[in-house]
Amino acid sequence: MMKPLLLTATLLAVAPLSYSQGQVTLICQPACSTANVNANDLSELVTSSALPANIDWRTAKISTPASDAEQQQRQQQIVAKLAALANQLRQQGDYLLAQRVNVLRQRINEWKAVGAYRLSLDPDVVRLKSEYSPKLAGDYRLYITTVPKSDLTLWNSSRTDVTWVAGKQTAAYVSIDQQQPGIDADTVTVIAPDGTTETVPTGYWNRRYHEPQPGSQIWLNLQTSALPQGYQSLNQDIIHLLTQRTVAP
Repeated sequence: MMKPLLLTATLLAVAPLSYSQGQVTLICQPACSTANVNANDLSELVTSSALPANIDWRTAKISTPASDAEQQQRQQQIVAKLAALANQLRQQGDYLLAQRVNVLRQRINEWKAVGAYRLSLDPDVVRLKSEYSPKLAGDYRLYITTVPKSDLTLWNSSRTDVTWVAGKQTAAYVSIDQQQPGIDADTVTVIAPDGTTETVPTGYWNRRYHEPQPGSQIWLNLQTSALPQGYQSLNQDIIHLLTQRTVAP
């Protein structure tokens, strides 16, 4: 969790001096009955009676119009980078990996990234200490859903979703996919619903016990040795983007 003082400064920095409270636009899945909520601090926002019941707070995100625009610009930069990579791979004769990269580009281009602040919105956490409830002032967006997702989303795979099974290890979900050319056979990155990431060893020699949370995303790391020069940071760039993916429309 971001340090409280830094978090408060960050949230207030986006507000013109004329604002005295946060004006929050709700972006909901499914649609909310209320479009906007005003709140003086984070605790007042997440406990507002105007919010729908049964929110999945693991996936909830708060952002500003400016931070959303910045993150969506990064998304388009990655999309353009993937297009250039696919073209370069085709020129080198690596058609299978080029096709995989192009499918990945199309998928990333279709979903919405937001510039979410790194903090918990769970009311039980926010109300625990006053420093977890920074003041709000200015325009914000709150992305929420009342339909928790249990299936796992696979990225860089021919499959897009797999059914989550209690007790099933991460390695078992991805063993088939990691046999594909251009995919790292030893590790994957698991992005939990709250946006936290974890590198999970899944190879025959380094495998360790790990169960993904329901609703997690699993990024099948690109094998860096298969990537041309200039694309070595691509895994990290996409993983960061996946932490900013919203399930709300």
